[in-house]
Amino acid sequence: MQVDAIIITAMDDEAQPFLDRATEVGEATRVGHAVYRRVTLAGHPMLVVRSGIGLVNAAGAATSAILATQSEGGEPLVISAGTAGGVGPAVRVGDVVVGSDYVNVDADARVFGYELGQVPKMPARYSALAAHREAADRAVLRVAEVSASVHVGLVVSSYSFVTAERAAEIIGQFPGALATDMESVAIAQTCHVYGRPFLSVRGISDLCGPIAGSDFLSHVDDAADRSAIVTIALFDELLQPAAAVNVGGKR
Repeated sequence: MQVDAIIITAMDDEAQPFLDRATEVGEATRVGHAVYRRVTLAGHPMLVVRSGIGLVNAAGAATSAILATQSEGGEPLVISAGTAGGVGPAVRVGDVVVGSDYVNVDADARVFGYELGQVPKMPARYSALAAHREAADRAVLRVAEVSASVHVGLVVSSYSFVTAERAAEIIGQFPGALATDMESVAIAQTCHVYGRPFLSVRGISDLCGPIAGSDFLSHVDDAADRSAIVTIALFDELLQPAAAVNVGGKR
C-alpha cells in the first residue's frame, strides 16, 4: 500500500508518540539496524522508522525506506522527527524547531574550494519548504494554533553531542542555527539524492551546555511528544498533492 509519509526517528522513545496516536499499527519489521512499522496516522498511511542514532544509521534507514516504498508509486514526504539540542538564543527547552535548511557541521573541505559544512559534490545546504512557500506558511500558522513556541530555520547535524563551547563555535560559523541533532542532514542528503521531499520537525530536549545530558534525559519524552504533535499538525497542508515539500539545491 502506498504511504503518504515516511517518519524517521533515531530512538524508540521518539517513535512512540506517533505509534500511540496511530489508529492502526502493523507488525515491526527489522531491516538492517532499522525497525519499520506501517501505521495509519491522522487518516494517512505512513511508514514509521526507528533508524538508530547517528548520520550513518539515519542515511541507511532513509535509503532502505525510500527504496521499499519506491515500487508502490508516489513520492512520500520524508520527515525526520524526534528531539534536538537548542543552540539559537531564542530557543528554549520545550520549543519545536521546523527546519528550513540543513547543514553538516562536521564537513570541512574548504581546502578544495567547498563551503564549510558542504560535502564535496553535494549542495552547500539542503532546503525544505522553499518550493511551496504558501503551503509551508499555512502549515506554520496551523502549527502556531497548537504550540506558540515553534521556530522555523536552520538545523545543523553533527556526530557529536554538542557542548556549550561547540555550540558557540557553531553559532559563529553558521549564524541563524536554531538546533542541532545527529540525523537530519543525513536524511536531507539522502532525500536530495533520490529526489524525495524532506522536512525535519524536532522538539528541543536540552540547550547545548554543561547540563545538556541531564536535561536530555529529563525532557526527551516531552520533547518527542511535542515533535509528534507539531508533525501531525503539518499533515493537512503538507500532504496535499500540490503542496509537497521539495529539497532545494545549493544556495
